[in-house]
Amino acid sequence: MNRKRSLALMVLLCVSIVLSACGSNNEMNNASNGTNDGGAEPAALKKITQVTNWFAEAEHGGQYAALQQGFYKEAGLDMTIQSGGPQVSGVQLVASGKAQFAMAHADEVLMARAQGIPIVAIASVLQTNPIAFMYHNENKLAQIEDLSGKTTYILPGQPFWNYILNTRDVKGVKEVAYTGSMANFINDKSSYTQGYVTNESYTLQQEGVDFGSMLIADATGYNPYACMLITTEKYMQENPEIVKAYVDASLKGWNFYKDNYEEVNPFIQTYNPDATLEWLKYGAEAAIDLIWTGDAAEHGVGYMSLERWETLAKQMLDGKVIEKELDASKAFTTEFIS
Repeated sequence: MNRKRSLALMVLLCVSIVLSACGSNNEMNNASNGTNDGGAEPAALKKITQVTNWFAEAEHGGQYAALQQGFYKEAGLDMTIQSGGPQVSGVQLVASGKAQFAMAHADEVLMARAQGIPIVAIASVLQTNPIAFMYHNENKLAQIEDLSGKTTYILPGQPFWNYILNTRDVKGVKEVAYTGSMANFINDKSSYTQGYVTNESYTLQQEGVDFGSMLIADATGYNPYACMLITTEKYMQENPEIVKAYVDASLKGWNFYKDNYEEVNPFIQTYNPDATLEWLKYGAEAAIDLIWTGDAAEHGVGYMSLERWETLAKQMLDGKVIEKELDASKAFTTEFIS
């Protein structure tokens, strides 16, 4: 009887040891999976701010899709999207450290770097720049030189305009500051105005204007990547894992927006109540044609090439937009694009 009792005790002891070991393994597995039956807090999300380059619109659709669909949260980011605007510079906010990421055009990145501001592009959104000249069809703009001597509404300080004035035979233009309103252009059928084919085209359609448009990229070859994702060299070097998470989630958002923009647009509207769903739909469909084109048709959204950057840097130098030659290879990186 004693031997049997001793044997039984030994069996119970072995079972206890095995169960204890299993419990320890489960605790380790739970910890590695971010769960803990003991109630321990999961890893905190990293607070991040990104600044768009205008009020919320379709050209920012992928960023808002990533927020709405939880892609940023899945990547470990507690994301805040701050809208840009006429008095908001994403480049300056990122350079000062008040935001980690922003959106900007490629020529803005090069202008900043020419001024000693170490901004770097980490992904592109629009392969074809959406800025164009709008005209009344009864006064068609056949070539860029037709702007000579005409009233033209231009936002002051635009790099593309400086490039045109310094590289093309465009003279005597009656420049009027573009304010965002199309009213004066609509009333003056002999005038021209800058505008985005993703935005102003919709306004003119709604007003019943018989108009046409000429993309600056098509007319002059000046075609900076648009709505790029940017950060600083310092932040990128010190936080590569966060930059990677941000780029991955953002591009995932863009791929979602491409096929599901009508699901995302009401969410964008909460950030810009003045935006109608019809306008956002028009902008999304127009933007899609400018995003998944060129190199992105093969390589996907986000893609950038050194050739495009070098061409732009040379154009900006020739057009006196910047005053010194730049190493375009340092203005961007594709290391975070999967």
